[in-house]
Amino acid sequence: MIAFAWLIGLLGPPLATSVLALADKRSDRVRSFAIAFAVISCVAAGLVAFIPELSALRVDWPWHQSALLGPSLLRLSVLSQPLVALPPILWLVTVAATPSTRLDRSGLARTAIATAIGSLAFLSQSPLLLAGCWAASSGLFLSGISVCEDRRAKRVLALYQLVGVLLLVVGILLATSAGDQRPLGLWLIMGAALVRKGIFPFHAWIPEAFDRTRIGPTVLFSAPQLGTYVAATLVLPHAPAAMLRIVAILSLLTAVYGAALALRQSDARRSLGYLFVSQSALVLTGLDCTSTDALTGALVLWISSALAFTGLARTVLALEARRGRLKLTTYHGGFKQMPLLATSFLLFGLACAGFPGTLGFIGQEMLIDGAVRSFPALGFLTIAAAAFTGLAVLRMYLSLFCGRSGTRSELRLRWREAFIFGGIALLLVVSGLFPGSVVRSRRQASEELLPSRTPAAQHHRHTSTSPTTSSPRTVSAVNSSASF
Repeated sequence: MIAFAWLIGLLGPPLATSVLALADKRSDRVRSFAIAFAVISCVAAGLVAFIPELSALRVDWPWHQSALLGPSLLRLSVLSQPLVALPPILWLVTVAATPSTRLDRSGLARTAIATAIGSLAFLSQSPLLLAGCWAASSGLFLSGISVCEDRRAKRVLALYQLVGVLLLVVGILLATSAGDQRPLGLWLIMGAALVRKGIFPFHAWIPEAFDRTRIGPTVLFSAPQLGTYVAATLVLPHAPAAMLRIVAILSLLTAVYGAALALRQSDARRSLGYLFVSQSALVLTGLDCTSTDALTGALVLWISSALAFTGLARTVLALEARRGRLKLTTYHGGFKQMPLLATSFLLFGLACAGFPGTLGFIGQEMLIDGAVRSFPALGFLTIAAAAFTGLAVLRMYLSLFCGRSGTRSELRLRWREAFIFGGIALLLVVSGLFPGSVVRSRRQASEELLPSRTPAAQHHRHTSTSPTTSSPRTVSAVNSSASF
């Protein structure tokens, strides 16, 4: 009964909002209800940490199970416990911080449905249901950018999403078949994840989406990183070591490449897109599973990057609503009018770069430690990616907030925006200063993922670190940021 009530509290508010948006013609009233319902969903997602009964949540299929259906319809695993909170949090940020002129009734309905789909995906390990959620979220993303006037950009983005969906569907069919096509199916599923996450050579669509379409739908689609969850759930337990090693190397190269290109952009949107490419690639790097520390760091970075990057994107959107398109070739000023926004933007960027005192520092440090030991020749690329990210963020900050101050009162934040930006920044700092619960949860998830790997897939693990032992460097990194 508790689990059923919790599901209603998590999935009911976004579904109710989507219905209300279709029935009520007053977008301001729908928006007010959406904010209240988003808070309810966030509270429901947060109850996972306080109600032990929810950890055993499982809803079986009402008919005979198969490999395609998976072991259950819904299941709250250790991996997904904090992830189910990401869609409601992003929903709250969207409906509260997006300017009214850029979020109409159709947008409110679309964001609500996307939230329900995202939460449902993180609650499931069923290949069939994950494929359905993947395709539905891609459709909502394309619907959200349909107002874009650049037809070429829309065609390119639609092509990438179609390729990703086809790779996933065919891969699942092959991986769950009884024949000898399972390895090919795993490669296709991983290929779909690479397309969705923008890993080289499939990275071009993400900067294009940020540059030529709407930021809101792009962030809501990309930030939860559903591709990482599908890879961790469907591929990781059975993937051969060679596959994960290739993916990790591609991800390392993409992380450096994306951060370096973000530093060279003259447009804030394109720089934002390349920053996300880099952050998304870093998360996937840790899934090589040759190091528990690297996997734990990647899972921590997953949460940190989703929150920090959402804050960065929403900051740019808030500035664009007041100033128009932002170029990084000039200094716009505005710190005196919006000190909270400027400070929050800097904290978001520092969290992406792994600055001490933020949650990103813990994830970056553990990921670097594991990557260097797993890839002695390439592991140091994680350090280069963090350095380029820090430089790109500082360049954006100086351009967007420094220089001659303006005097226009409309630059000041509304109370909703101040609450959202300040809340995300506070969450990143508090969780960075006191990371104990987050790290323990993500280490438990990594220890659950590692034993699930088949004997053929983990034959190389004799060189990895012990699942229950952290390296001295990692312990020092955590203790330097906070005391457990």
